[in-house]
Amino acid sequence: MNARPSGPPTREHLLNTRRRIESVSHGKKLLERKREALVRAMDEERRLFRETEKTFLSAAKTITFFYSIVRLFEGDGAVRFLSAGSGSLNIKVEKKSVMGCSYSHFSASPEDRRRLSWKLPFDPAVTTLSVEDLLKSLGDNEECIWQYINLKTKIGAIERELSKTTLKINTLEHVVLPSLERDVRRIEDLLSERERQEKFVAKRVARRRRSKQKI
Repeated sequence: MNARPSGPPTREHLLNTRRRIESVSHGKKLLERKREALVRAMDEERRLFRETEKTFLSAAKTITFFYSIVRLFEGDGAVRFLSAGSGSLNIKVEKKSVMGCSYSHFSASPEDRRRLSWKLPFDPAVTTLSVEDLLKSLGDNEECIWQYINLKTKIGAIERELSKTTLKINTLEHVVLPSLERDVRRIEDLLSERERQEKFVAKRVARRRRSKQKI
């Protein structure tokens, strides 16, 4: 944690240890400011997430209902027909950060999103109302799904960064600073004892000199 000086402590060792305490205390204050900023960001993102989650869960129920209807009355063939010709969607992962917290932001290019199956024009003559409702619900709720995914990812990253920051603050407050303060007290006690011994020796030498002068 903190290396103790080899040999007898000196005033320089005491000053260096005090400077380390000031440096650690300053670092702790910066981490506390970072923690406060992360907490504010967390509160705001959670508020947005709660609003988005309600819309997402409602959309998921609707999509699941229409999907079940299509599977029930149209069969697997209708589902395979909807996905015919649609390859895998290329997802762009962009790294962003807030207060030193890095997180991923997922998106797809407009060109890739336009070729999704529910964005393709289907002939009403060969599709049923259930299929049309499924396609419409998928298209209407696409932005909500992306927002839900990205908010959930961002909140998870902030939570991990907040946990690490809190751990660092607790380590500095309860481990590093107490250890340095104990070192300061130890060095001060040793220096005080050394000064007392030096004064005692100096007095004895002075008495001996005065005794010799009298003789």
